[in-house]
Amino acid sequence: MVSSSALSVESSLRDDKFSAMDTRDGRWLKPRQLLHNVVYSNFWSHRWLGWAFVYVVVLLFFFIYRCAGMSALIKMYGTEKDKTVGVELGSLGLGMLEDFICATYLVTVLWLIDFILSRTLGASSDSMTVQTFIKWKRQRIVRRAVTFSTSWMLFVAMAAPFVADIMLVRLRSMRFTFEIVDMAIAQSDMVSSVAISKSEYNEVYVTGTILVLVATFFASVQKIVLWFKKEDDELWTPKEELDESSSNDSYDDVGDSLLENGKLFVALFALVFLPMIILAISQAASPLIANVAMDATINELFTRALDITEIGFVPLVADGSIEGSSLYIHSTEDYVLSANNSLYRQTTGFHGDLAFNVSVDNDNPPNVVVFAVESFRFHDSHYLVGEADPSNLFKGWNGTVVPNFDKWAKRGVAFSNLWSSWKTSRSLASLLFAQIPYDSTQTTDTMGGRTDVELAGMPQLFKKKGYETFFTTGTWTTYDDWNTFLPAHGFDNLWDQDEMMAFGESDMNISSSDWDGAAHRKFKWGVHDDVSFEILGNLLINKTYEQTNRVAAGESKQPLFLTHYTISSHVEYKDRPTWYAEADKPDFSALYDDGEYAANVQNYLEMRYFTDVELGKFMDRMEAAGVLNDTIVLIVGDHGQAPEFGNDTPEKRDVSCTHVAGALIAEGRLGEYVGLKIEDAAEQYDMLNTLADITGAPEDGFEQDGVGRSLKRNVTFGERVIYSNNPGVKNSIIRGHERLRYDRSTDSVLLHNAYADHDMKADLFPALSTEEKSQWRKWRDRGREVTAYYKKRWDDKCLLAATC
Repeated sequence: MVSSSALSVESSLRDDKFSAMDTRDGRWLKPRQLLHNVVYSNFWSHRWLGWAFVYVVVLLFFFIYRCAGMSALIKMYGTEKDKTVGVELGSLGLGMLEDFICATYLVTVLWLIDFILSRTLGASSDSMTVQTFIKWKRQRIVRRAVTFSTSWMLFVAMAAPFVADIMLVRLRSMRFTFEIVDMAIAQSDMVSSVAISKSEYNEVYVTGTILVLVATFFASVQKIVLWFKKEDDELWTPKEELDESSSNDSYDDVGDSLLENGKLFVALFALVFLPMIILAISQAASPLIANVAMDATINELFTRALDITEIGFVPLVADGSIEGSSLYIHSTEDYVLSANNSLYRQTTGFHGDLAFNVSVDNDNPPNVVVFAVESFRFHDSHYLVGEADPSNLFKGWNGTVVPNFDKWAKRGVAFSNLWSSWKTSRSLASLLFAQIPYDSTQTTDTMGGRTDVELAGMPQLFKKKGYETFFTTGTWTTYDDWNTFLPAHGFDNLWDQDEMMAFGESDMNISSSDWDGAAHRKFKWGVHDDVSFEILGNLLINKTYEQTNRVAAGESKQPLFLTHYTISSHVEYKDRPTWYAEADKPDFSALYDDGEYAANVQNYLEMRYFTDVELGKFMDRMEAAGVLNDTIVLIVGDHGQAPEFGNDTPEKRDVSCTHVAGALIAEGRLGEYVGLKIEDAAEQYDMLNTLADITGAPEDGFEQDGVGRSLKRNVTFGERVIYSNNPGVKNSIIRGHERLRYDRSTDSVLLHNAYADHDMKADLFPALSTEEKSQWRKWRDRGREVTAYYKKRWDDKCLLAATC
């Protein structure tokens, strides 16, 4: 604190300065006099002014950003029809209440810092000497510097999550959470691989600049204006009241004084009760309004930092329980259930009419190979799309992007209505473990390795049947912690980029300089597919030879279960081996010559064709070596892609990203079923039961907690619904060719024919009868229910348990 004499010294110096100016130049008399009067007015000493300034700046800043993001937020959670005055005003009103909590907490922290500074720096003596005046000046400099820096940092810390959230909604239709930050840190080596457009970079720069400027203004006013007149008087009301209450008492009696005056109750109401009331209002509000209004800063504070609520400032739609297991387990499966509200069970077999049959000798079980092909969408295959092509996906062109896949799909059983989730790591949960993947835009089922979670799926099934389990890929398995997750959940052998490079150098005469050198045998995502398919071919030929020798020696065959994920067709599609870059390629211009992203689509199609060529070489080689007659091959897309929408937000072309290609090849085993197309809706999670039905369930059954059915069994077309989720956009359910796209919590839905209306131009839902709408909504609610079930079971580590 500075004495009144110190203040009078400063005041007299200021007065002399202005008087001198007035004498020297009369022209400046009135403006300078006005400025002096304004700056040194008693108005600035009002106790409430500091509070008002913080609330005005924060609420106005947030209000402007809310208005800028309102349209994108409503579009994200609703439809164009939801852009009404009522929704906008309701969202703004509820949002400003949440913003008020932010401002209140900021005021509290600022006051606490001011209180600490006043106690730390202490008060100056009433007797002014040169030494005390110098000390006071130094303390004032320190206090101003600390006030400015802490005010600036606190404002940025409070506003950054909110601003980042609005920016992400506008650019990517996704919400900000600190999971994004955690993921960026954990996958820091992959940040450079994320596709970000120039316009998005510009948006980030502008947004960051605005935030810095507003924070600087906020901190500067805090330092220069609000405390200019009475800098050493405590401006904040709680502090002043504290001083007044305790001026004649010891600090041990301050609490009693506050209680007597009711000030503690006011503080508790502002900091505890009012936020809880606003939280309750938000959770009871319309899901659309609550989601649009959500303040990311306060939501993250309550859900992560303080752990007050799991769902945050939005209504609870599904709590992780299911109405009954039979709603999600197909009637063609024989099983023993652990509990009626759990999907954990022992599957003992399958029954029902056959859709197709695969001849298998239990004494000589076949090898099983599962290929998950990077970004392989349904409409790259003309065979799957069909000649009718009602969505005009091939634009009248009679060619195909994947001639080798089409060739082998015609020799097997094709799945023309197969769906996935988005993106790659989630396909592991659905394809291998028959689950609906973890419902989050950032967190996946594999992240962190999940070594403390028990799972049961394909690797466990085939290990129980005596198979040797392999997982191979050309990329590196540190991605999403696959290197920890896969060995912990059933795969005895794991080969990734490192093993592929080692085998490439030892078995294919690839020199170490060829990987990143002129030959470009590798790119930032891993080893190209021509290398990995060659190495896989060597592995299968060698394993088949070993199996033949073991059987000849009277030993168990020990067949092979292998899952391989390809990589070359990963976004951005530009990197390719030099030999392929120089090779002749088909003309795909009919598919991209009139598009905005023509070059991007061309690159995608050429890399899709590249992987298809290498898959074809592999299959031809296995056939020639006699391996294919002893192997069942399943080919699916891990997810789709939409290069027509660019590489920044391809998931917005929803169907292209989740409707994938699929085929089962079983040479010499299908008989009359060769060339069959399964046209009913299927999902990746159906493949566990399909392969179990083909190869036979173990005598005592096998454990699982999936929602798939055996596609080997015949069902009525359009009778069953499947769930295909894209957490970055919307979730969906498919029944036959009809697809209902719905939000996680709001009421907005869109129904379209995914086969005839690929780009979702005609909403069929409004024309439905009341009864039909009710049925679709019931399926939607079940989709939410079972999606939340898996998320909760993953979080609570109880997937294979009767109760959780």
